[in-house]
Amino acid sequence: MILLHQLWNQRRQNLWIFIELLIAGFFLWMVIDPIYVLTANRLIPQGGDSRDMYVLSFGYYNESFGEYDSTLTSGQVAKQQFEDIVRTVRTSPEVGAYTLASCNSFPNGRGWSGMQLYNADSLMVHAQQYNFVPLEGSNLPQAYGMTDVRTGQPVNLPADFATRGKIAISERTALDLFGTTDVVGRTVYESPDREYPHEVAAVFRNYKHYTSEQPYPLAVMAEADWKMPYWRAYLYNIVFRLKDGVDADAFEARFREEVAPHLSQGNFFFNGMETFTDYSRRQALSSGITNKLRLQYSLGGFALLCIFLGMAGTFWIRANARREEIGIRRSMGASVGCITRQFLAEGAVLVTVAYALALLVVVNYVSVAGFYEGIIVGHVLPQDFVPDPAYAQNRPVPHFLWVTALTYAVLLLTALIGTWIPVQRAARTLPVEALHEE
Repeated sequence: MILLHQLWNQRRQNLWIFIELLIAGFFLWMVIDPIYVLTANRLIPQGGDSRDMYVLSFGYYNESFGEYDSTLTSGQVAKQQFEDIVRTVRTSPEVGAYTLASCNSFPNGRGWSGMQLYNADSLMVHAQQYNFVPLEGSNLPQAYGMTDVRTGQPVNLPADFATRGKIAISERTALDLFGTTDVVGRTVYESPDREYPHEVAAVFRNYKHYTSEQPYPLAVMAEADWKMPYWRAYLYNIVFRLKDGVDADAFEARFREEVAPHLSQGNFFFNGMETFTDYSRRQALSSGITNKLRLQYSLGGFALLCIFLGMAGTFWIRANARREEIGIRRSMGASVGCITRQFLAEGAVLVTVAYALALLVVVNYVSVAGFYEGIIVGHVLPQDFVPDPAYAQNRPVPHFLWVTALTYAVLLLTALIGTWIPVQRAARTLPVEALHEE
């Protein structure tokens, strides 16, 4: 009661800070909403082990380059040369698993490819498609570190995966098509008329194509009819992972010195090697996701700075205006901590009431404009696509509660720090000095 009475007596001084908190609460909620979604998406596991995983990229010489050789442009010659390059990589003693995949079939790659899959009842699921070239030993799931949904062990594709036109699907794909992940041996189709059947050879855990987004239904298939005209070199990446126990630094040094010089043949030239981590970081920067996060953090920081300065300035004035009260209380035995706690309690009440009113505006705004969704995947979603409800950011109530709690915590902490600094200074003034000045 004393606290509420004190706030009422100071209502004119509290009005401006209350209005500021009201506006800041709404603005801060809007800033933290996308930060929450983007951060929550990034925290979703990749779905595979990206340690000791490397990406090799290639380019080609055309007529504008002096190195161009017009006699090496036939498809068969180009294909043989590129297969020789792949063989040089896969036979390196440190390489444990490898694959040759197009750029849209590589996590954080430069493209996205989709397909429609149907079950026997013609239920359709739109899925992302990973294609890999089934050269000797090529195994995309193992190279990407994908794991079996039931055993948690690395996915091991059968030997006839490519020749029999089999398919591997993600956990989400299996659940959407069959309602269960125990579907190895069952058949999916590429058309509702049961054309182009594929036997499910493996079900792997959900795998993210983009680090900053959510997993999408995914299917892995072999690109059996593979052609390699020289100009398509930039569309393919050789991806591999090291064997367990290999020293990565020693391998990289040896690879650049002994292997890399043999990876440029004919019109193909070796364009560089990156770890998956470095590649992902670079792609996130070029896609704008990193800059989006930086912008939101900057906006949030600006809002917090304004709140901090407002709270500090207001309570500095309030503390100075109440020096007589502070002096009397100190002379009656009140400690510095007791006085500080009272001012902090006043600040907390102001923040809580203002934020509660701001939430009324937030609820109305969200009901009209919706929550921030971010980019769930890197393409235009089908109209009937439902974001995975397993993630809290895709469910309205948990989404609202998480953002509300985070915003309140940040707002309250900032306000209390802005209150504590001037109040501590005023409360430490000796009672004689405070009463003498008054």
